[in-house]
This record gives sequence, C-alpha cells and structure tokens, in this order.
Amino acid sequence: MTVHIGAGIYQLKAPLEFTEADSGEAGKDITWLGEKGATLITGGLLLTGCQAYDAENPEQILSCPLDSTITDSISAEDNSRIKGNGPAFEMFLNEYRMQPARYPDFGWLYIKTPLDAKTQFSVYQKLPTFSGDLSNAQVHIFPSNDYFDQYLGVKNLDQANNKITLSSDSSNELAEGRRFYLQNAKEFLTTPGEWFYDKDNAQLLFIPPYDSVPKSPVISSTKNLINLAGASHIRFENLTFRHSTGNAITIVNSDSLAFDSLEINNVGGKGISADDQTVVDDNNTNIKISNSAIHHAGTGAITLTGGDRPTLQASGNSIYNNKIYNYTTNLMIYGVEIGGVATHVSHNLIAQGLSGGIRFTGNDHVIEKNEIYSICQNSNDCGAIYAGRDWTFRGNIIRYNYIHDSYGYGLTNVDIANNIIQYTYTGARGVYLDDGLSGTHVLGNLLVNAGNAAIQFGNGRDTIIENNIIKTNKQGLWATMYSPYYNWDWNRASLLTMPIDSELWKAKYPELTQPMAHDTWLEGNTIQRNVVISTAYKGYSLRYQLPAQSNVIDHNLVWHASSDIRVDYRIPDTGAFKGGALWSDWIAQGLETDSLNEDPCLTIVGSTVRLTCDNSPITRLGIKNLPSDMGLAK
Repeated sequence: MTVHIGAGIYQLKAPLEFTEADSGEAGKDITWLGEKGATLITGGLLLTGCQAYDAENPEQILSCPLDSTITDSISAEDNSRIKGNGPAFEMFLNEYRMQPARYPDFGWLYIKTPLDAKTQFSVYQKLPTFSGDLSNAQVHIFPSNDYFDQYLGVKNLDQANNKITLSSDSSNELAEGRRFYLQNAKEFLTTPGEWFYDKDNAQLLFIPPYDSVPKSPVISSTKNLINLAGASHIRFENLTFRHSTGNAITIVNSDSLAFDSLEINNVGGKGISADDQTVVDDNNTNIKISNSAIHHAGTGAITLTGGDRPTLQASGNSIYNNKIYNYTTNLMIYGVEIGGVATHVSHNLIAQGLSGGIRFTGNDHVIEKNEIYSICQNSNDCGAIYAGRDWTFRGNIIRYNYIHDSYGYGLTNVDIANNIIQYTYTGARGVYLDDGLSGTHVLGNLLVNAGNAAIQFGNGRDTIIENNIIKTNKQGLWATMYSPYYNWDWNRASLLTMPIDSELWKAKYPELTQPMAHDTWLEGNTIQRNVVISTAYKGYSLRYQLPAQSNVIDHNLVWHASSDIRVDYRIPDTGAFKGGALWSDWIAQGLETDSLNEDPCLTIVGSTVRLTCDNSPITRLGIKNLPSDMGLAK
C-alpha cells in the first residue's frame, strides 16, 4: 500500500507516531511517498510580525514577537553535554542556522588557570565589562581535550577578577589553554548572523546575515518529527525533514524499515537515530537508509545499532549511497555511528564535519567504498573511521574506502607563563583503531593526506592491515604502544561482557581465548603489501612501536621521491628503539622482511590509481589494484 503525500509544507506540533498497528507485513510494505524536493515535514514555527527593534541601533537588530505559552512548552532531547538556561529551540533564517549571540563574535577565549577541578577558572584574555543580564549565559567549552565539548551554564562572571564560575561540573577536569566562548546573553548580540531569545519581553532579537533579506525566520518547536516504536515493514521516500529540536526520525525496537531519497537538515539532534540508550534491549534490525542527503544536523547524521552481540545475530542494517556533510553543528559527535552486529556502510560521501566520520562498536561490520574527507575540522584525536577500547569488538572489515584531505584542529602548545597558547590544524587520522581495538581487517583503502596518520592502531591485537595505498605528508603507518597511564582495566573488563568461551565465539574469534604474552603490547598483527608514498619532511613517515614476537611486517613498499624514508621504532622485546632511523637501519632490526624502498611507478588522481610503468615493484610484491567504484554509486 502506498500513501501519497502531495507537495507542500506540513507543519507538525507533535511527532508522527508509528507503532505495530501502523505496520505492514513481509512482502507488503506500507510506503509513505512524497514528491521529491517538494514535500516538507517541519517542526518549525514561522515567525511573523518582525520589525526593527530600534531604528537608531547600529547593529540593525530585528525583533519578532513570540507567544510565551508556545515557547515555554518547547523541549529538546535530554543531553548530558548540554546544560544551562539556553533556549530549547534554534533559529533559522532563510534556512541558515543562526548563531546564538556570543562573545567573542569570532574565535575563542582560553582558560588561563583552573581554580578548581571542574567549575571555576580564570580567563587568559581580559574580559570586557558586561553590564547586562548574564543569568542565562552559557559557555561552549572544550574542558580538557579537543574532541569532547559541552554547553554549561554560567553561575558567575567575575569581571573584576577575570574569572568564570560554572553552574554545573564539566565532565572532564578543566585544563589551561583550553578553548571556550560565551553565548546566550542580549549584550552579546552585535554581529550579523546572531540571535537572542528575550524571554522577559517575549521576543526574539536577531541580526540578519550579511547581504540577507530576512524572508523566513523560523524557530524549531517539535522535538522529533517521526517516532517509530515496534514498527515494521514501512518505507519512507521522497520526503524532506527540517526544524526539530531533537532528532528528525527516532527508531526504537523496530524491524524492516526503509528510508530512501530523503533530505534531512537543520535539526537540533540527529538526522536518524536508532539507538535509544534509555530503552533496555533496544534492537533495530533490517533498517535501510539509502540515497539520502543528511546535513546541518546538530549532533550527527545517523546512529544505528542492531543485532545481538552475545549470539552474534546480524542486524541486517545498511547505510548506502548517502550524502552526509556539515553534520556536527552543535556538538562534536561522529557523523555516522553504528553498533551491534553486521551493519553494512557503503558508497556514502561523508565530508565537512567538525568531528570524525564513522565510529563503530560491536562486531562483523563492513565499512566499504565510502569517500570521506575534510573531517575533524574543529576537533583533534579523531578519525575518518574510528573505534576503540574493547577487545571483543572483532570481525570488522574496513575496505576500499577513499579517505583524503583531513587535518584536524587542536591545542599543540601551551605555556601560560610565557603567553603561549598555540592551536594548529593537526590531529585527524584516516583509519584510527584506538585503545587496543583488535581483530579488524583493514584492506585496500586509498588514503591521501588523511591526517597525522593514515592508519593508526594503538595496542591492538590480531589486526590485519594489507594492500592499502597511502600518500601522505605525515605518518603513513603508525603502530603505537600507549603510555603506562592508559587504564587497561577498561579492556580487561570488556572480556567479561561477552561469552567469549562459548563455542560460537571461540569458533568465530579463537584468538580471544588464547593466552596473551603481554596484554599491553601489540601482538598477532599483520602489516603486509601496503604502499606508502611519503612527501613528509625528510621522509618521516613510519612509526612502529611493537614487539618482534608474533607480529608480521612484510612485502610493503615505501617511497619518497627526494629523501630517504625514516622510521621511529621501539621494539620492546629486544630493547631496540630509535627516532628518525634510516630505512636501512629499520630493516636491519629484522622485524620487517621482503619490503622494498623503490619508486612504485604510480599516479593518484582523485580515487583513481594508475601504474605508469610495466615493471612496477607493486606487481612483484603481489599488491592488487583497488576498485574503481569508491564513493557515491553512479
């Protein structure tokens, strides 16, 4: 059965609810079909009656009256990272997401000195005098690193002593040099593109962006647009969703749902969320998300978890051929997050994200033929594809992805006494297997200037890295042993969360029950038939911190057109270590065998790799060609 939804704007005051009673049957899906690009489902409230706030004000502030009975009832998704008295809604002007009035207008302030662990700090810059009401002000802050941000209320802004006291604890301890800005105070409203909710006077104040005629001011007013709980065999196609304070689409304990040719943008939460942490045993299976555009989402584009890990029952979920970009407008959260068992993520374009690209947990996922670039634009220590901190996350395959042109952004040097706070464009990774992640197969990926490390795996076990082609001005391959400060009890505890001694798990992942010679070392890994073309300064392009015992490194090709290749190595079971060793020195250690330092005779244009000579050493090493269909499906 097909429900046709005609062209038009459908404003929702409450989400559309779909349950078992609204479901189809196997082979008899119910399709909700819109007209592509013309059927809009919105949770937005169009503002009318806007006029000049003050004809004499130089900022050209406009004022729109609001009905406080409506705005007081607006709520957003609960999020432990968002505290304080900021409004639950967002404002959009001509579909441009407006910035809550902030100070400074551009850039950041910095923590000078933490005055206690989590609530009070002095400010590096001199705060100007604010004479207005700051009772609803918030800080958007990275308390101690560059990948976890929060919005916290301001209890007190002491301008005389240049310090700030927060109304809630930060999740992590405050650290000097870390960045923040203030927002949500009328006095901060000074720059085009900003807005402020004047609750006392029931009005919304804003300054239009440069060269913008304010035709359609909208505030988001509905938490979710579609809720599916216990639903099945329903298809949504050719629909546009906008202006939710939370997710556009929320899915709980549902099966056999399809979302095709959707556009989702300007939402406060996620585009599509099928992972409700508040629901016990939430399991979503056979969810298909395809051919859609998800962008300008507040906390990521897609979260999808399903299947049963103890029994390794596959979810049947897939994310295929979607355009995902500008997906972290409010919080630094990965664009696509998958969990559970056997989700297939393929042929997607993931780009222009302030945070990382794909994050996975669980088992047997396949992430293939995606194009990922320009990620981690406002964060550090993150990856195009990332997972970590659990030895039982195994059987995952990362293959044939085109990952390129990402840099990251983060604090690289702080010395308050000498007035040094330095942030640089650094810290992104391509494939990032963090915190002991193990049992992953990284095969046939093309990584071109993918970040500080094209492929980094930290203290992982039983990982295979093969047939990848890397061109980089940073590190190509980075196998790292973490410092003694890393808490290995996290990983040891993970072994108790799954039935690793069951016949099923022993057959699928036999290494999990084998004795570990050193559980804090990298053991049982294979690095073979990879190409690393370095353009790095003096050829600094490889870091290997791993024991000779049980690891295999062979049949790789490394090349720098004008310099030797240099390797930082540490081999704990032999005691050998050296920074910036020449390639010949590294080979003499005996850990890597049958590898070549020769011109590979290849060119890389976009995602296309071509050999330029008949006798390329790549052929001799058995390195295979990469597929030609990486990225969006044609």
